[in-house]
Amino acid sequence: MKTVKKALQILESFNEKTPIQGVTEIANRFGFNKSTTHIILKTLADDNYLIFDSKTKKYSLGFKLLVLAGRINYGRDLRDIALPIMQVLSETCEEDITLNILIEGHRVCLAIAESRSFVRHIIPIGKALPLHCSAAGKVILAFMEPEDADVIIQKHGLPKFTSKTITSKKILFSQLDLIRKNGFGESRNEYGKDAAALAFPIFNSNKEFIAALSIQTTITRLNKDAKKHYVSEGIKSANDISSHLLEVLS
Repeated sequence: MKTVKKALQILESFNEKTPIQGVTEIANRFGFNKSTTHIILKTLADDNYLIFDSKTKKYSLGFKLLVLAGRINYGRDLRDIALPIMQVLSETCEEDITLNILIEGHRVCLAIAESRSFVRHIIPIGKALPLHCSAAGKVILAFMEPEDADVIIQKHGLPKFTSKTITSKKILFSQLDLIRKNGFGESRNEYGKDAAALAFPIFNSNKEFIAALSIQTTITRLNKDAKKHYVSEGIKSANDISSHLLEVLS
């Protein structure tokens, strides 16, 4: 219990005055043992409650806290509604299904319906991932205002992860146009080797985009026939979630 209390004290110490802190700084503030402080900070960072900057050797608040806060807002209206539909979609496609939202210019997985596939590309819940190199991330970009997408690209860039990663803003925006036209996004080998995905937009009762539903698969499994099936089922499932949200909020 003492360790839990210390961890909570540390988390609460990150505020407007001290948004970035190091091990020594925190240990001195609370009179904690430096070694213990380091272990707690590393554990919180490993679980995405904190972000560690390898250059400065300091910590700041992580995305996991925003995800937990998001569950309060979306719990009944999004995550709880989406999961049963996601589980059916997972069984139908025999693939992992993820629910993704935008947090501070990143894609964050809010929930996952796991498949029984032996070969899978795991998407961790709560981890901040780039937008430009995944189907879900590109769907998120496609349904925001172009100027907002510009701000995100300017801030985070278009880093290259594989030979297939889109690093050209012109090509990226061309793909975003197709996503809006076709109603789904696709990625192949753009973030991880052999990884592929299809993603679909979810809208709230005001017809505002709020999340991306993603079918996580592999290059091998995403053949022509599978893609046709996944797109049909994915669009249907995303529309079902949007319709249920409309019923709840109306």
